[in-house]
Amino acid sequence: MKQDEFGLFNYADEPRGFSRQTDFFGQKESGKSRPKGRKEEKNTTQSGPEVYSVTQLTRMVKLALSESLPGKILLAGEISNYKRHSSGHIYLTIKDENAQIAAVMWKSGAERLKFQPADGMAIVATGRVDVYEPQGKYQFYIEKLEPAGAGALDLAFRQLAEKLRKEGLFEVEHKKALPRYPATVGIVTSGTGAAIEDISKTLKRRFPSLRKLLYPVRVQGEAAAGEIAGAIRDLNRRREKLGGIDVLIVGRGGGSLEDLWAFNEEIVARAIYDSKIPIISAVGHEIDITIADMVADERAATPTAAAERAVPDRNELLQSLRQTQQLLYAGVRHSLEGAKTDWENLAERSLFVRPLDLLRIPRQLLDERSATLGRCFSELVHQTARRLEGYTRILRGIEPHQVLARAQKQLTELGNGLRMAWRDYGQRRKEKLTLMYSGLQAGRPQNRIMLQGSALKNLEGRMAAARGQFIRREQERLAGLNARLGNLDPRAVLRRGYSITRLKANRQIVNDKSKIKVGELLLTELAQEAQIESEVTALSEKAKEKNRMGMVRQAHH
Repeated sequence: MKQDEFGLFNYADEPRGFSRQTDFFGQKESGKSRPKGRKEEKNTTQSGPEVYSVTQLTRMVKLALSESLPGKILLAGEISNYKRHSSGHIYLTIKDENAQIAAVMWKSGAERLKFQPADGMAIVATGRVDVYEPQGKYQFYIEKLEPAGAGALDLAFRQLAEKLRKEGLFEVEHKKALPRYPATVGIVTSGTGAAIEDISKTLKRRFPSLRKLLYPVRVQGEAAAGEIAGAIRDLNRRREKLGGIDVLIVGRGGGSLEDLWAFNEEIVARAIYDSKIPIISAVGHEIDITIADMVADERAATPTAAAERAVPDRNELLQSLRQTQQLLYAGVRHSLEGAKTDWENLAERSLFVRPLDLLRIPRQLLDERSATLGRCFSELVHQTARRLEGYTRILRGIEPHQVLARAQKQLTELGNGLRMAWRDYGQRRKEKLTLMYSGLQAGRPQNRIMLQGSALKNLEGRMAAARGQFIRREQERLAGLNARLGNLDPRAVLRRGYSITRLKANRQIVNDKSKIKVGELLLTELAQEAQIESEVTALSEKAKEKNRMGMVRQAHH
């Protein structure tokens, strides 16, 4: 660490240059011809064609492809089956509407990608076609990958911005307020660029006594993002040891998108977000917007604007102090003049002209309160005397002989009351015993047997009466049922002059002419178990009662 042009310190003793980058893309094949390998030994027969092994055929195809196809191919298509292996290699398929080809991008090329590939993304890949011998298939080996249409850096910018926005790194509530009067300003930028010159001049012009700390870093190239993020974290970690840092300015001068890309890296954005020191981002010019600008607590259009935003202008502060001083002087003069006027007004009052007038009212109050105190004292004496007389009467009332006389009287009264109470108690006990004796007499076994016997006789009489009534009701009910049964007996009907006619064949009762026919044998049942057997000779629609029997030939049994 050594003293720098700011009069403070520099973290680097020697300048750091940019690392040389090797261009892996666009290299042309050397003019040397590819040596043709000696043919493998092959199996032949005396009269048949040559026989090749699978390895020999695969190598022949590989050689044919390498000789017939250009060394570098630009391949346009759409990504599918994208997978990033734990080894860091990328495996994917590049396809269009009619065909597809497997593709591989090794770890060294994948680490240089500025954007995140995804399935369905249209891309342009630079590489070569070769045969993967273990599986006997041809693949496209990608050396450079770019999105179709938009540039890779533009796509990477939008992808990272969307990711950090979802995580809330751009939210206003996470941004810290800048101190109004900082004592120390930390600067993270290149130690040799135009940005540090602009910041230095502006800070010196606006606030010459300000303490400045420069942490020089590379602001362009692959290693720049790591150095910028490391500087921010280191200044936060060593803040107390460095005597305190109130605000940080992080930035650089203008340039192309590639030049400013270090400030679009995720590592720088997260270092700014995690910083406990407020950060002003000053990257490029007015039109340049970086991820660092979005995450920082304050964004300045240029490094000069960042310096102006970080510290106030000393001349403006002095002018403001002068104005405040003038206002204070005017206020003090006005206060003194007002106090003088108030003093003069007070001096003209009667209080100062006739000061003894102030004692007249207190003297009168003293006289009145003295008279009041005397009256109160006299009243207190009289009250005390009356209280003593009352105590004397009380003491007289508790003389021993008077106390004994009152006690004797109370004992006599208590004795008389006790005798009367004992007499009343004996009378109540006697009445209670009499009632208990009567109850015991009523509960003797002989008396209870007599009472139960009388009750049993009453129950027997009631049961005999109920049994007689039940028998009479049942006899009457049975007679009624017999009468109804007699009315329903068929023989009773026969005895009244009716008869029952049945078919002789099946003993079925004839109640409809449709059940009989001419020549049918009938049995007619009469009273007294008499029967008439007859034969049907004719059927008519309507037969009179007097000639009905003339239609059959009767045979008596």
